[in-house]
Amino acid sequence: MKKTLPFFVFGICWTAVQALAQPAAVATPVTLELSTEQQQLSHGKPGWTENTVRLNRQLGPRQLIEASLVQANRFNTNDEQLNATYVQPLSEKLAVTVDGSLGTMHRFLPQHSLGLTLQYEFAPAWLVHGGVKSTRYNDVSVEQSILMVEHYVSAFSWAVAWRPVRVSDTSTSSAELRGSYYYGEKNAVTLSASNGQEATIDNTLVTLANVSSIALSGRHWVNRDWALTYVLNSTHQGDYYSRNGLRIGVQYIF
Repeated sequence: MKKTLPFFVFGICWTAVQALAQPAAVATPVTLELSTEQQQLSHGKPGWTENTVRLNRQLGPRQLIEASLVQANRFNTNDEQLNATYVQPLSEKLAVTVDGSLGTMHRFLPQHSLGLTLQYEFAPAWLVHGGVKSTRYNDVSVEQSILMVEHYVSAFSWAVAWRPVRVSDTSTSSAELRGSYYYGEKNAVTLSASNGQEATIDNTLVTLANVSSIALSGRHWVNRDWALTYVLNSTHQGDYYSRNGLRIGVQYIF
């Protein structure tokens, strides 16, 4: 299974690219996003940069496919990664999300990853999310899970999540709180905070470390075709370093 996993991930990524490129029988919106991110690190470590091109196609109600290409620079080293996501409703209340990634050089980004998440509306405006994800780096595999409860109230939503993780026969977990405000037709702003042990990378070494972070993110549509996206975050990554960063993106829908 481990030998065939990269080919399966490649299949997901390639299928996403083809689906985005081919014309649909019924016109569906396609969103293009270009974003750039800068992260400043403590302890004299060099900053990180990341540039992303993302295509998202809405195939139907609660059904979409997305592909992105990420070019990153960390520790004065370049790396690239192809990502793909597919969301499919299984019933009125149940949906499944499959996501995968494939590294072209995997110097510090993963060689490949594969995840599966189920979302179920167990009561009006109440959702539960449960999923698993396997990520393979050059020297270690990281197994992650998520259990999250989400609730919508008027123009707001909140969520609480538990994220178990296993690295090199060691298991631990982290917790996350998140709140969102939805304004206008498609605009949103989200504040999230997390704390616990997570898989972290220092140069090319992947280990478990105490991580606490807070982030403010959002999307604001300037008009019907153009939107701005942003993420402002601060992360304390064990004894390795602290990171403070900003990501800014531009979306165009056509």
